Amino acid sequence: MRTRLTAICFAILLISVPASAGESVLMSEEGFILLDGEPRLLIGSYHLPGDDAFLHRLAENGFNFVRGRADQEVLDRIAAAGMYAWIPLGYTLALGEDDAAKSDRLRQTIEQFKDHPALAAWEAPDEALWMQWYNAFQWNVFGQPMRILALIQAAAENEAETVIAEWNAKRDRASDFIARGLWAEGQALYDELWEALGEENPHPDKSLTVSIARAHELGEELSRGWRLVRSIDPDTVFWQNHAPRNTIEALQWHNREVHAAGCDIYPMPFNRGVLHSDLPNRSLSCVGEYTQRMQAGAPGKSVWMVLQGFGWKDLNDPFNPRDEVGGRRPTYEESRFMAYNAIVHGAQAVLYWGVHVLEPEDQLWTDLLKVSRELRALEPGIVGRPPETPPVSDGDDTYASIGAEGPVLMLRKTGDDWVLIAVNESYAGIGFDVSQLPDELNGKSLYRLYSDEAVAVHDNGFRDGIRGYDVHVYATSRRFEASLP
Repeated sequence: MRTRLTAICFAILLISVPASAGESVLMSEEGFILLDGEPRLLIGSYHLPGDDAFLHRLAENGFNFVRGRADQEVLDRIAAAGMYAWIPLGYTLALGEDDAAKSDRLRQTIEQFKDHPALAAWEAPDEALWMQWYNAFQWNVFGQPMRILALIQAAAENEAETVIAEWNAKRDRASDFIARGLWAEGQALYDELWEALGEENPHPDKSLTVSIARAHELGEELSRGWRLVRSIDPDTVFWQNHAPRNTIEALQWHNREVHAAGCDIYPMPFNRGVLHSDLPNRSLSCVGEYTQRMQAGAPGKSVWMVLQGFGWKDLNDPFNPRDEVGGRRPTYEESRFMAYNAIVHGAQAVLYWGVHVLEPEDQLWTDLLKVSRELRALEPGIVGRPPETPPVSDGDDTYASIGAEGPVLMLRKTGDDWVLIAVNESYAGIGFDVSQLPDELNGKSLYRLYSDEAVAVHDNGFRDGIRGYDVHVYATSRRFEASLP
Protein backbone atom coordinates (compact mmCIF):
# COMPACT_ATOMS: atom_id res chain seq x y z
CA MET A 1 0.00 0.00 0.00
CA ARG A 2 1.37 3.41 -0.91
CA THR A 3 1.97 5.92 1.86
CA ARG A 4 0.79 9.53 2.07
CA LEU A 5 3.02 12.51 1.30
CA THR A 6 5.72 12.15 3.89
CA ALA A 7 7.37 14.67 6.15
CA ILE A 8 10.78 13.00 6.03
CA CYS A 9 13.61 14.35 3.92
CA PHE A 10 14.89 11.37 1.94
CA ALA A 11 17.82 12.89 0.08
CA ILE A 12 19.94 15.99 -0.03
CA LEU A 13 18.11 17.15 -3.15
CA LEU A 14 14.80 17.29 -1.31
CA ILE A 15 13.88 20.41 0.56
CA SER A 16 10.87 21.81 2.39
CA VAL A 17 9.29 24.57 0.33
CA PRO A 18 7.36 27.06 2.50
CA ALA A 19 3.82 27.96 1.49
CA SER A 20 3.25 30.38 4.34
CA ALA A 21 4.50 31.00 7.83
CA GLY A 22 4.43 28.01 10.12
CA GLU A 23 3.69 25.39 7.46
CA SER A 24 5.52 23.53 4.75
CA VAL A 25 4.95 20.92 2.08
CA LEU A 26 7.83 18.87 0.75
CA MET A 27 8.90 19.50 -2.82
CA SER A 28 12.15 18.74 -4.56
CA GLU A 29 14.60 21.57 -4.95
CA GLU A 30 13.23 22.07 -8.45
CA GLY A 31 9.63 22.26 -7.24
CA PHE A 32 8.44 18.74 -8.10
CA ILE A 33 5.94 17.16 -5.74
CA LEU A 34 7.21 14.33 -3.53
CA LEU A 35 5.14 11.18 -3.73
CA ASP A 36 6.30 8.39 -1.44
CA GLY A 37 9.37 10.52 -0.79
CA GLU A 38 10.44 10.79 -4.43
CA PRO A 39 10.21 13.83 -6.73
CA ARG A 40 7.71 13.13 -9.47
CA LEU A 41 6.61 14.72 -12.71
CA LEU A 42 2.83 14.88 -12.60
CA ILE A 43 1.06 13.87 -15.80
CA GLY A 44 -2.64 14.23 -15.24
CA SER A 45 -6.13 13.94 -16.68
CA TYR A 46 -9.03 16.18 -15.78
CA HIS A 47 -11.31 13.33 -16.82
CA LEU A 48 -11.72 10.30 -14.57
CA PRO A 49 -12.67 7.39 -16.85
CA GLY A 50 -15.72 5.44 -15.76
CA ASP A 51 -14.06 2.30 -17.08
CA ASP A 52 -11.45 0.82 -14.73
CA ALA A 53 -9.67 -0.82 -17.65
CA PHE A 54 -9.04 2.54 -19.29
CA LEU A 55 -8.01 4.09 -15.98
CA HIS A 56 -5.38 1.34 -15.63
CA ARG A 57 -4.38 1.95 -19.25
CA LEU A 58 -3.66 5.59 -18.39
CA ALA A 59 -1.46 4.49 -15.49
CA GLU A 60 0.37 1.93 -17.60
CA ASN A 61 1.20 4.64 -20.13
CA GLY A 62 2.65 7.13 -17.69
CA PHE A 63 -0.30 9.08 -16.29
CA ASN A 64 -0.08 9.27 -12.50
CA PHE A 65 -2.57 11.99 -11.60
CA VAL A 66 -6.32 12.36 -12.15
CA ARG A 67 -9.02 14.74 -11.02
CA GLY A 68 -11.18 12.89 -8.53
CA ARG A 69 -13.80 14.08 -6.09
CA ALA A 70 -14.62 13.84 -2.42
CA ASP A 71 -15.94 10.30 -2.68
CA GLN A 72 -14.48 7.21 -1.03
CA GLU A 73 -15.28 4.88 -3.92
CA VAL A 74 -13.75 7.23 -6.48
CA LEU A 75 -10.54 7.63 -4.50
CA ASP A 76 -10.32 3.88 -3.93
CA ARG A 77 -10.55 3.32 -7.72
CA ILE A 78 -7.76 5.81 -8.33
CA ALA A 79 -5.54 4.21 -5.67
CA ALA A 80 -6.22 0.75 -7.11
CA ALA A 81 -4.94 1.96 -10.47
CA GLY A 82 -1.69 3.09 -8.82
CA MET A 83 -2.48 6.76 -9.39
CA TYR A 84 -2.93 9.89 -7.27
CA ALA A 85 -5.84 12.31 -7.19
CA TRP A 86 -6.55 15.95 -6.76
CA ILE A 87 -9.89 16.86 -5.21
CA PRO A 88 -11.67 20.07 -6.31
CA LEU A 89 -13.11 21.95 -3.35
CA GLY A 90 -15.04 24.44 -5.48
CA TYR A 91 -16.44 27.59 -3.90
CA THR A 92 -16.84 25.80 -0.57
CA LEU A 93 -13.25 26.99 -0.16
CA ALA A 94 -14.27 30.67 -0.40
CA LEU A 95 -15.00 31.53 3.23
CA GLY A 96 -16.55 34.74 4.46
CA GLU A 97 -15.35 36.12 7.77
CA ASP A 98 -18.17 34.62 9.83
CA ASP A 99 -19.48 31.80 7.62
CA ALA A 100 -19.65 29.05 10.24
CA ALA A 101 -21.87 26.72 8.20
CA LYS A 102 -19.60 26.84 5.17
CA SER A 103 -16.51 26.42 7.34
CA ASP A 104 -18.05 23.32 8.89
CA ARG A 105 -18.76 21.80 5.46
CA LEU A 106 -15.19 22.48 4.36
CA ARG A 107 -13.76 21.08 7.58
CA GLN A 108 -15.86 17.93 7.25
CA THR A 109 -14.59 17.28 3.71
CA ILE A 110 -10.94 17.77 4.65
CA GLU A 111 -11.16 15.62 7.77
CA GLN A 112 -12.95 12.85 5.92
CA PHE A 113 -10.46 12.46 3.06
CA LYS A 114 -7.13 13.99 4.15
CA ASP A 115 -5.61 10.61 5.00
CA HIS A 116 -6.70 8.74 1.90
CA PRO A 117 -3.59 7.25 0.23
CA ALA A 118 -4.67 8.51 -3.22
CA LEU A 119 -4.92 12.17 -2.21
CA ALA A 120 -2.06 14.37 -3.42
CA ALA A 121 -3.67 17.82 -3.81
CA TRP A 122 -6.70 19.94 -2.97
CA GLU A 123 -7.89 22.24 -5.77
CA ALA A 124 -9.39 25.73 -5.59
CA PRO A 125 -12.35 26.60 -7.87
CA ASP A 126 -11.24 26.47 -11.50
CA GLU A 127 -10.38 29.83 -13.11
CA ALA A 128 -11.90 31.57 -10.10
CA LEU A 129 -10.16 34.91 -10.72
CA TRP A 130 -10.98 35.10 -14.42
CA MET A 131 -14.61 34.08 -13.94
CA GLN A 132 -15.24 37.24 -11.92
CA TRP A 133 -14.30 39.18 -15.05
CA TYR A 134 -15.78 36.85 -17.66
CA ASN A 135 -19.34 36.95 -16.37
CA ALA A 136 -19.21 40.74 -16.13
CA PHE A 137 -17.75 41.06 -19.62
CA GLN A 138 -20.53 38.96 -21.10
CA TRP A 139 -23.10 41.29 -19.58
CA ASN A 140 -21.34 44.61 -20.24
CA VAL A 141 -20.10 43.94 -23.77
CA PHE A 142 -23.08 41.96 -25.05
CA GLY A 143 -26.05 41.64 -22.71
CA GLN A 144 -26.48 45.12 -21.25
CA PRO A 145 -26.08 47.18 -24.47
CA MET A 146 -28.34 44.80 -26.40
CA ARG A 147 -31.03 44.89 -23.69
CA ILE A 148 -30.94 48.69 -23.55
CA LEU A 149 -31.10 48.93 -27.34
CA ALA A 150 -34.20 46.74 -27.33
CA LEU A 151 -35.82 48.99 -24.71
CA ILE A 152 -34.99 52.12 -26.70
CA GLN A 153 -36.44 50.61 -29.85
CA ALA A 154 -39.60 49.62 -27.98
CA ALA A 155 -39.94 53.18 -26.61
CA ALA A 156 -39.53 54.80 -30.03
CA GLU A 157 -43.29 54.71 -30.73
CA ASN A 158 -44.11 56.87 -27.70
CA GLU A 159 -41.07 59.12 -27.30
CA ALA A 160 -39.90 62.13 -29.29
CA GLU A 161 -37.17 61.54 -31.85
CA THR A 162 -34.90 63.93 -29.94
CA VAL A 163 -35.24 61.81 -26.80
CA ILE A 164 -34.56 58.59 -28.69
CA ALA A 165 -31.54 60.19 -30.34
CA GLU A 166 -30.26 61.33 -26.94
CA TRP A 167 -30.67 57.82 -25.49
CA ASN A 168 -28.91 56.20 -28.44
CA ALA A 169 -26.05 58.67 -28.17
CA LYS A 170 -25.72 57.94 -24.46
CA ARG A 171 -25.76 54.20 -25.15
CA ASP A 172 -23.02 54.59 -27.76
CA ARG A 173 -21.01 56.70 -25.34
CA ALA A 174 -21.41 54.13 -22.58
CA SER A 175 -20.33 51.34 -24.92
CA ASP A 176 -17.30 53.40 -25.95
CA PHE A 177 -16.28 53.95 -22.33
CA ILE A 178 -16.51 50.21 -21.63
CA ALA A 179 -14.46 49.42 -24.75
CA ARG A 180 -11.80 51.88 -23.55
CA GLY A 181 -11.60 50.33 -20.10
CA LEU A 182 -13.39 53.20 -18.36
CA TRP A 183 -15.66 50.89 -16.45
CA ALA A 184 -17.13 53.30 -13.88
CA GLU A 185 -17.85 56.00 -16.48
CA GLY A 186 -19.55 53.54 -18.80
CA GLN A 187 -21.68 51.99 -16.06
CA ALA A 188 -22.75 55.44 -14.82
CA LEU A 189 -24.22 56.19 -18.26
CA TYR A 190 -25.92 52.80 -18.43
CA ASP A 191 -27.44 53.44 -14.98
CA GLU A 192 -28.84 56.74 -16.26
CA LEU A 193 -30.40 54.91 -19.19
CA TRP A 194 -31.99 52.23 -17.01
CA GLU A 195 -33.60 54.96 -14.92
CA ALA A 196 -34.72 57.00 -17.95
CA LEU A 197 -36.26 53.90 -19.53
CA GLY A 198 -38.13 53.07 -16.34
CA GLU A 199 -36.40 49.71 -15.88
CA GLU A 200 -34.18 48.24 -13.18
CA ASN A 201 -30.77 46.91 -14.11
CA PRO A 202 -31.27 43.14 -13.73
CA HIS A 203 -27.58 42.55 -13.02
CA PRO A 204 -26.12 45.38 -10.91
CA ASP A 205 -23.72 42.81 -9.48
CA LYS A 206 -22.11 42.43 -12.91
CA SER A 207 -20.77 45.95 -13.12
CA LEU A 208 -17.09 45.69 -14.03
CA THR A 209 -16.17 47.92 -11.10
CA VAL A 210 -18.05 45.51 -8.82
CA SER A 211 -16.26 42.58 -10.48
CA ILE A 212 -12.84 44.10 -9.83
CA ALA A 213 -13.68 44.49 -6.17
CA ARG A 214 -15.23 41.02 -6.07
CA ALA A 215 -12.13 39.44 -7.63
CA HIS A 216 -9.99 40.99 -4.91
CA GLU A 217 -12.43 39.95 -2.20
CA LEU A 218 -12.56 36.39 -3.56
CA GLY A 219 -8.77 36.17 -3.27
CA GLU A 220 -9.10 36.92 0.42
CA GLU A 221 -11.96 34.43 0.87
CA LEU A 222 -9.98 31.66 -0.82
CA SER A 223 -6.94 32.45 1.30
CA ARG A 224 -9.12 32.24 4.38
CA GLY A 225 -10.34 28.85 3.22
CA TRP A 226 -6.81 27.62 2.57
CA ARG A 227 -5.78 28.65 6.06
CA LEU A 228 -8.57 26.51 7.49
CA VAL A 229 -7.54 23.57 5.30
CA ARG A 230 -3.94 23.99 6.45
CA SER A 231 -4.97 23.86 10.09
CA ILE A 232 -6.49 20.42 9.45
CA ASP A 233 -4.21 19.02 6.74
CA PRO A 234 -0.78 20.69 6.60
CA ASP A 235 0.82 18.03 4.39
CA THR A 236 -1.23 18.08 1.18
CA VAL A 237 -0.54 20.38 -1.76
CA PHE A 238 -2.90 23.27 -2.52
CA TRP A 239 -3.45 23.78 -6.26
CA GLN A 240 -5.01 26.66 -8.21
CA ASN A 241 -5.65 26.73 -11.96
CA HIS A 242 -6.20 30.03 -13.74
CA ALA A 243 -7.39 31.05 -17.17
CA PRO A 244 -4.65 32.37 -19.52
CA ARG A 245 -5.58 35.91 -18.47
CA ASN A 246 -5.32 38.46 -15.65
CA THR A 247 -2.51 40.65 -14.39
CA ILE A 248 0.53 39.35 -12.54
CA GLU A 249 -0.48 41.40 -9.49
CA ALA A 250 -3.97 39.85 -9.38
CA LEU A 251 -2.54 36.35 -9.88
CA GLN A 252 -0.12 36.85 -7.01
CA TRP A 253 -2.98 37.94 -4.74
CA HIS A 254 -4.94 34.78 -5.50
CA ASN A 255 -1.87 32.51 -5.27
CA ARG A 256 -0.67 33.63 -1.85
CA GLU A 257 -1.64 30.47 0.02
CA VAL A 258 -1.20 27.81 -2.66
CA HIS A 259 1.81 25.59 -3.31
CA ALA A 260 1.16 25.11 -7.03
CA ALA A 261 -0.43 27.39 -9.60
CA GLY A 262 -0.78 27.37 -13.35
CA CYS A 263 -3.13 28.06 -16.20
CA ASP A 264 -4.87 26.28 -19.03
CA ILE A 265 -3.75 27.17 -22.56
CA TYR A 266 -5.18 25.59 -25.71
CA PRO A 267 -3.68 27.33 -28.78
CA MET A 268 -4.15 24.79 -31.56
CA PRO A 269 -4.47 25.26 -34.47
CA PHE A 270 -2.94 28.72 -33.98
CA ASN A 271 -3.00 29.62 -37.70
CA ARG A 272 -6.76 29.04 -37.91
CA GLY A 273 -8.13 31.77 -35.72
CA VAL A 274 -7.95 30.16 -32.28
CA LEU A 275 -8.08 32.98 -29.71
CA HIS A 276 -7.30 31.20 -26.46
CA SER A 277 -3.99 33.02 -26.04
CA ASP A 278 -4.36 36.77 -25.71
CA LEU A 279 -0.60 37.34 -25.80
CA PRO A 280 0.95 38.74 -28.99
CA ASN A 281 2.28 35.20 -29.43
CA ARG A 282 -0.58 32.85 -30.28
CA SER A 283 1.61 30.12 -31.74
CA LEU A 284 2.51 26.78 -30.18
CA SER A 285 5.23 28.41 -28.10
CA CYS A 286 2.76 30.59 -26.20
CA VAL A 287 2.59 27.58 -23.85
CA GLY A 288 6.11 28.39 -22.70
CA GLU A 289 5.30 32.09 -22.34
CA TYR A 290 2.29 31.34 -20.17
CA THR A 291 4.41 29.00 -18.07
CA GLN A 292 6.72 31.93 -17.38
CA ARG A 293 3.74 34.18 -16.58
CA MET A 294 2.54 31.63 -14.05
CA GLN A 295 5.99 31.62 -12.44
CA ALA A 296 5.74 35.39 -12.11
CA GLY A 297 2.18 35.06 -10.77
CA ALA A 298 3.25 32.51 -8.14
CA PRO A 299 6.91 33.33 -7.40
CA GLY A 300 8.88 30.53 -5.78
CA LYS A 301 6.05 28.03 -6.17
CA SER A 302 5.43 25.00 -8.34
CA VAL A 303 3.89 25.56 -11.78
CA TRP A 304 1.36 23.07 -13.15
CA MET A 305 0.25 23.68 -16.74
CA VAL A 306 -3.07 22.51 -18.19
CA LEU A 307 -2.70 21.51 -21.85
CA GLN A 308 -5.02 20.82 -24.76
CA GLY A 309 -6.73 17.44 -24.87
CA PHE A 310 -9.43 18.28 -27.43
CA GLY A 311 -10.15 20.21 -30.63
CA TRP A 312 -12.20 23.41 -30.56
CA LYS A 313 -14.75 21.74 -32.85
CA ASP A 314 -15.49 19.41 -29.93
CA LEU A 315 -16.77 22.31 -27.81
CA ASN A 316 -19.64 24.75 -28.13
CA ASP A 317 -17.37 27.78 -27.96
CA PRO A 318 -18.54 30.91 -29.80
CA PHE A 319 -15.11 32.57 -29.82
CA ASN A 320 -13.06 29.80 -31.45
CA PRO A 321 -13.42 27.81 -34.70
CA ARG A 322 -15.86 24.93 -34.74
CA ASP A 323 -15.22 23.68 -38.27
CA GLU A 324 -13.25 20.53 -39.07
CA VAL A 325 -10.11 22.45 -40.10
CA GLY A 326 -9.93 25.42 -37.74
CA GLY A 327 -11.30 23.39 -34.86
CA ARG A 328 -9.20 20.27 -35.40
CA ARG A 329 -7.45 18.40 -32.62
CA PRO A 330 -3.69 18.72 -32.04
CA THR A 331 -1.37 16.30 -33.80
CA TYR A 332 1.11 14.10 -31.97
CA GLU A 333 3.97 16.44 -32.89
CA GLU A 334 2.04 19.45 -31.58
CA SER A 335 1.08 17.71 -28.34
CA ARG A 336 4.67 16.62 -27.79
CA PHE A 337 5.96 20.14 -28.43
CA MET A 338 3.49 21.76 -26.01
CA ALA A 339 4.40 19.36 -23.20
CA TYR A 340 8.12 19.91 -23.59
CA ASN A 341 7.65 23.67 -24.10
CA ALA A 342 6.00 23.87 -20.69
CA ILE A 343 8.66 21.72 -19.04
CA VAL A 344 11.72 23.57 -20.37
CA HIS A 345 10.17 26.81 -19.13
CA GLY A 346 9.78 25.40 -15.63
CA ALA A 347 6.52 23.44 -15.39
CA GLN A 348 6.55 20.62 -12.85
CA ALA A 349 3.26 19.11 -14.06
CA VAL A 350 1.34 18.77 -17.32
CA LEU A 351 -2.37 18.09 -16.99
CA TYR A 352 -4.83 17.54 -19.84
CA TRP A 353 -8.27 19.10 -20.02
CA GLY A 354 -10.90 18.28 -22.63
CA VAL A 355 -10.14 14.58 -22.86
CA HIS A 356 -13.71 13.92 -21.70
CA VAL A 357 -14.77 14.46 -25.34
CA LEU A 358 -12.49 11.67 -26.58
CA GLU A 359 -13.27 8.02 -27.13
CA PRO A 360 -10.61 5.62 -25.80
CA GLU A 361 -9.36 4.70 -29.29
CA ASP A 362 -9.34 8.24 -30.71
CA GLN A 363 -6.06 9.33 -32.27
CA LEU A 364 -5.55 12.16 -29.79
CA TRP A 365 -5.73 9.76 -26.84
CA THR A 366 -3.21 7.52 -28.63
CA ASP A 367 -0.95 10.53 -29.13
CA LEU A 368 -1.23 11.75 -25.55
CA LEU A 369 -0.43 8.30 -24.19
CA LYS A 370 2.63 8.21 -26.44
CA VAL A 371 3.77 11.60 -25.11
CA SER A 372 3.12 10.42 -21.56
CA ARG A 373 5.20 7.27 -22.02
CA GLU A 374 8.07 9.34 -23.35
CA LEU A 375 7.92 11.83 -20.47
CA ARG A 376 7.67 9.10 -17.85
CA ALA A 377 10.75 7.32 -19.23
CA LEU A 378 12.59 10.64 -19.15
CA GLU A 379 11.31 11.57 -15.69
CA PRO A 380 14.59 10.92 -13.81
CA GLY A 381 16.25 13.50 -16.04
CA ILE A 382 13.37 15.99 -15.89
CA VAL A 383 13.33 16.01 -12.08
CA GLY A 384 17.12 15.83 -11.83
CA ARG A 385 19.74 18.33 -10.69
CA PRO A 386 20.58 21.35 -12.88
CA PRO A 387 24.21 22.31 -13.54
CA GLU A 388 25.80 25.26 -11.77
CA THR A 389 26.07 27.03 -15.12
CA PRO A 390 23.27 26.48 -17.64
CA PRO A 391 24.22 25.69 -21.23
CA VAL A 392 23.83 28.26 -23.98
CA SER A 393 22.48 27.81 -27.51
CA ASP A 394 23.34 30.05 -30.42
CA GLY A 395 21.31 29.72 -33.62
CA ASP A 396 22.54 30.36 -37.14
CA ASP A 397 21.31 33.24 -39.22
CA THR A 398 17.88 32.36 -40.57
CA TYR A 399 15.14 33.74 -42.81
CA ALA A 400 12.68 33.71 -39.89
CA SER A 401 12.04 36.61 -37.49
CA ILE A 402 12.90 34.45 -34.48
CA GLY A 403 15.29 31.57 -34.01
CA ALA A 404 18.72 33.17 -34.09
CA GLU A 405 18.93 32.63 -30.34
CA GLY A 406 18.66 28.90 -30.94
CA PRO A 407 16.41 26.41 -29.17
CA VAL A 408 15.50 26.70 -25.49
CA LEU A 409 17.67 24.31 -23.46
CA MET A 410 17.19 22.42 -20.20
CA LEU A 411 20.07 20.33 -18.81
CA ARG A 412 19.73 17.98 -15.84
CA LYS A 413 21.86 15.30 -14.17
CA THR A 414 20.49 12.08 -12.70
CA GLY A 415 22.93 9.61 -11.21
CA ASP A 416 25.88 9.46 -13.61
CA ASP A 417 23.80 10.48 -16.63
CA TRP A 418 22.96 13.80 -18.21
CA VAL A 419 19.80 14.73 -20.11
CA LEU A 420 19.56 17.77 -22.39
CA ILE A 421 16.23 18.93 -23.85
CA ALA A 422 16.24 21.36 -26.78
CA VAL A 423 12.97 23.00 -27.89
CA ASN A 424 12.83 25.05 -31.09
CA GLU A 425 10.18 27.75 -30.61
CA SER A 426 10.52 28.97 -34.19
CA TYR A 427 8.55 27.64 -37.17
CA ALA A 428 11.83 27.58 -39.09
CA GLY A 429 14.51 24.91 -38.93
CA ILE A 430 17.66 26.13 -37.19
CA GLY A 431 21.29 25.10 -37.19
CA PHE A 432 22.67 25.79 -33.73
CA ASP A 433 25.68 25.49 -31.46
CA VAL A 434 25.49 24.48 -27.80
CA SER A 435 28.19 25.77 -25.47
CA GLN A 436 29.04 25.88 -21.74
CA LEU A 437 28.25 22.23 -21.11
CA PRO A 438 29.88 20.74 -17.98
CA ASP A 439 33.52 19.66 -18.31
CA GLU A 440 32.66 16.05 -17.52
CA LEU A 441 30.73 15.79 -20.80
CA ASN A 442 33.80 16.52 -22.93
CA GLY A 443 34.70 13.51 -25.03
CA LYS A 444 31.33 11.87 -24.46
CA SER A 445 28.53 11.19 -26.90
CA LEU A 446 25.01 12.46 -26.41
CA TYR A 447 22.47 10.17 -28.02
CA ARG A 448 19.54 11.93 -29.66
CA LEU A 449 16.75 9.79 -28.32
CA TYR A 450 14.30 8.19 -30.74
CA SER A 451 16.78 8.58 -33.58
CA ASP A 452 19.94 6.80 -34.69
CA GLU A 453 22.00 9.96 -34.28
CA ALA A 454 24.44 11.10 -31.63
CA VAL A 455 26.55 14.20 -31.13
CA ALA A 456 30.07 14.29 -29.69
CA VAL A 457 30.83 16.91 -27.03
CA HIS A 458 34.11 18.81 -27.54
CA ASP A 459 35.20 22.05 -25.90
CA ASN A 460 32.05 21.95 -23.78
CA GLY A 461 29.70 21.97 -26.73
CA PHE A 462 28.41 20.48 -29.94
CA ARG A 463 26.59 21.43 -33.14
CA ASP A 464 23.26 20.21 -34.50
CA GLY A 465 20.15 21.30 -36.37
CA ILE A 466 16.48 21.08 -35.47
CA ARG A 467 13.21 21.36 -37.39
CA GLY A 468 10.65 24.07 -36.70
CA TYR A 469 8.52 23.53 -33.59
CA ASP A 470 10.47 20.39 -32.79
CA VAL A 471 12.01 18.84 -29.70
CA HIS A 472 15.37 17.07 -29.40
CA VAL A 473 16.20 15.05 -26.31
CA TYR A 474 19.88 14.19 -25.86
CA ALA A 475 21.19 11.87 -23.18
CA THR A 476 24.36 10.04 -22.19
CA SER A 477 22.33 6.82 -22.15
CA ARG A 478 19.46 5.38 -24.14
CA ARG A 479 17.88 4.09 -20.93
CA PHE A 480 15.60 7.12 -21.05
CA GLU A 481 13.85 5.91 -24.21
CA ALA A 482 10.34 4.54 -23.83
CA SER A 483 8.99 1.77 -25.98
CA LEU A 484 7.02 3.71 -28.60
CA PRO A 485 4.97 2.36 -31.51
